[in-house]
Amino acid sequence: MVLSEVVTITPWNPWPLVFPGIALVVAIMASAVGGHYRSKTMRESGYALFVIGGLAAAWMTWSMSGLWDASAREEALVGAGYESPTFSGTTDVVGGELPPIGWQAIRDGERVRGVLEPVDGDRWEIRELPD
Repeated sequence: MVLSEVVTITPWNPWPLVFPGIALVVAIMASAVGGHYRSKTMRESGYALFVIGGLAAAWMTWSMSGLWDASAREEALVGAGYESPTFSGTTDVVGGELPPIGWQAIRDGERVRGVLEPVDGDRWEIRELPD
């Protein structure tokens, strides 16, 4: 029996990027104030904080979105009655669209495999593939 179900997978919310954003603003202010008062220590601290804040923002954008997406996909499959889902494939945009994402899980004690296909927006179709 091949099952198909449409679920909503909430996209990543980038609110954590507020923290490196604050660090970048503080860094710019520290550099400006250090330059105005001719304080080499404060000016260079601002430069260092700016580099660290920029790297943190880039790292967080790259890593947190992937972690969020993987967790949301797993929760969607668990909510649909699957156990221990694992995923294969990529989430890179190809030709302006997301490709189907392969998965394997356990349902009713049997290993099943299938694909997650984007329907529209944050709606995805969970489709089991026949053996």
